[in-house]
Amino acid sequence: MYNISLDGFHPSTICVELSNLQPSLQEASELLLSEYPEETVKDFIEKFARTTEIMPDDRTVGFIIINKKSRMISISVAKIPEGTRQAIMQIFSKYKEAGINTEIDIE
Repeated sequence: MYNISLDGFHPSTICVELSNLQPSLQEASELLLSEYPEETVKDFIEKFARTTEIMPDDRTVGFIIINKKSRMISISVAKIPEGTRQAIMQIFSKYKEAGINTEIDIE
C-alpha cells in the first residue's frame, strides 16, 4: 500500500500487488524528483495501482510512504520473500546515494 504526499496535491493512496513491488519502488523516486509531480503521480498510479477486486484472503504486507516535501521514502513490510527484501535494500541504497531520505522497517 502506497501513501503518496506531494506539495499542493491531495494525498493519494494506492494498493500495489507484491509482484509489482520491486518495479514500483524502482520508479518511485520519480515522484520526488519530477518537475511535473501531478503528471508523474497519475502515470505511477496508472502503471502500478491494483485494478482487480480485493478478495477476503488478500492481505496488506506493508506500507510505503512517499513525501515530496520531506524528500522521503519510507517502507515498512512484513513477511516478504528474501529475494524481495534484498531487492528493496538495493533500491533504497540507490535512493540514499541520490540524496533521498529513507526509512526501512523490514521484519
